[in-house]
Amino acid sequence: MEKFYTKDLDQLIIFRLQEFKNNRLPSFNTEDIEVWNRFNEDILILPFDKKYPVQVVNQKKFFDKAEGHNIDFRIVYDTILIDFNPYMLMSRIPMIEKHDLMRTLSSQYGLLFFVILISLSTVYYYMSKKLWRPFHSTLSKIQNFSLEKDELPKFSNTNTTEFVQLNSILNDHISNNLSIYKKQKEFIENASHELQTPLAVFKSQLDMLLQQPDLSKEQIDIIQSLYSVSSRMTRLNKNLLLLARINNDQYGNMEDIDFVQTLYTQLLYLRERAESNGIKVNVSIEKPLNIHANRILVESLLTNLIVNAIRHNTEDGIINIRVFDCGFEISNTGAAQTLEKDKIFRRFNRTSEEKKGNGLGLSIVHEICKMHGWKTLYDYKDCLHSFVIRFIK
Repeated sequence: MEKFYTKDLDQLIIFRLQEFKNNRLPSFNTEDIEVWNRFNEDILILPFDKKYPVQVVNQKKFFDKAEGHNIDFRIVYDTILIDFNPYMLMSRIPMIEKHDLMRTLSSQYGLLFFVILISLSTVYYYMSKKLWRPFHSTLSKIQNFSLEKDELPKFSNTNTTEFVQLNSILNDHISNNLSIYKKQKEFIENASHELQTPLAVFKSQLDMLLQQPDLSKEQIDIIQSLYSVSSRMTRLNKNLLLLARINNDQYGNMEDIDFVQTLYTQLLYLRERAESNGIKVNVSIEKPLNIHANRILVESLLTNLIVNAIRHNTEDGIINIRVFDCGFEISNTGAAQTLEKDKIFRRFNRTSEEKKGNGLGLSIVHEICKMHGWKTLYDYKDCLHSFVIRFIK
C-alpha cells in the first residue's frame, strides 16, 4: 500500500516541477526568486549546488509547520537557468505519517467493509426469505394441521424440486393418516352403538333374574356382581360414544346458556350423592355468567367434574364450586399429592384402580373444552385439587 502511495506522490512532484519549468520559468527573473520562495513551500528556487541529486526522487525529513515537527517529504531537484545563472529547482510534498495513514485507511476501509457487510446481509436475508418461503409455508400448514379437522392442508405451489417432493410426501402421509383416523372414529362409534342393545338386554335379564324367588345368597351376590359390571360397561360405552361424537363434530348446535342455572340443575342430582358420602358442597357465585355453547356438552362437563370431585374425595371432605366472570372452578379434598398434569386428561388415566371410574371423565371434559375453544387448568394448592375452566377463546 505504501509503495503505491509514494509512487503517486513522486508523479505529483515531477509534474509540478515540469509545470513550473514549462509555464513559469520563461518569464521568471532574478528579482522574482525572493518573492516566490516567500509564498511557496513546496516548490523553491535554491542557489546552485552540486550536492543535490538531479532528477532523482528521494525521501527526506523537513520541519512541517502544521505538524510542529519533522516529517518525511518526497523531494526532487533539477537545474534551471534564470537570467543565464544556474539555480536548483526543488519540488517536494509532505508524506502522511504512517500512523495517520493507517488510521485513515482503517476508517475508510472499515466503513467500506461495514457497508458491504450490511448490503450482503440485506441481500442474503431477502434472497433467503424468498427461497425458503415455500418451506415456511409448508411448515405453517403442518403446525396448524389437526386430524380432528379432517381437512387435507393445501400446500403452496413452488418450482423448487426439493420442496415439491416434500409437499408430495407430506400430502401422501397426511392422506393416509386421515383415512386411518376416520376409520378408527367410525369403528369406535359403530362399536359403541352396537354394544348398547346387548348391554341393555343383558341388564334387563339380570333385573328379571333378581326377581326370581328362592335365590340363594351366593346367587344374589353373583347377580349383583354381574349387575355392577354391566353398569360399568354401559357407562364406558356411553362415554366412548360421547367422545366419538364430540370428535366427529356432532354437537354443533350452540345456544345462549345461563351457566349458574345449569350448575344448580346439575347439583339437584349430584349434591345428594356427595352428601351421602359425607362430602360438603360449597357454592360461591361471584357474578352471573352467560355462555354460548352446546347445552348437552355443558351439562356433561359439569357432571363429569362434580362426579370426579366426589369420586376422588376423602371421607368428610369438601367440594368448593366458584363461578367468576369468565369461568368457574371446582376444587376438592383428596389424595395429598398433585396429579401428573401431562397425563391427567388422557383417556383411561386413573389415579387409583380402587375407584369406580373408567378413566374417561376428564378426557371428556378436555374434549368439550377443546371443541368450544375453552382453557382447562389443573392445580394442587392448600390440600385441594382444583380444576379451572375459562370460557375464553
